[in-house]
Amino acid sequence: MRKKVSRLSMRSIRHFLPHWSHIPLKTNMSDTSGPPGAPASPVWRGLYVAALFEKDEQRMVGRIAEAKSALVVRARELFQTPEDHLQEQSAIDDAFQALHALEQCAEHTCVRHR
Repeated sequence: MRKKVSRLSMRSIRHFLPHWSHIPLKTNMSDTSGPPGAPASPVWRGLYVAALFEKDEQRMVGRIAEAKSALVVRARELFQTPEDHLQEQSAIDDAFQALHALEQCAEHTCVRHR
């Protein structure tokens, strides 16, 4: 029964991927690790995908927390820039919702199996 819950959760979450997959990986934001004006690749996307597809429930909780932290950092970066980043801001909102749903599923599954 446990595997069916995991598969069902993954199917319900996967529909969030297309919302941001069309956004270019490179942005005009400068990364703190590179020279000013250098293109940055937001870290949140990789962490988000890793959380979505993590199979181990214990590791999933940590990956969700890590992805949420990266989303907060990126949302703050976007808030402080004068450029228009509506697509990425929308993708960040979608990612937060998906991570919250995944977190709720994981908590429900963990409580039921204890």
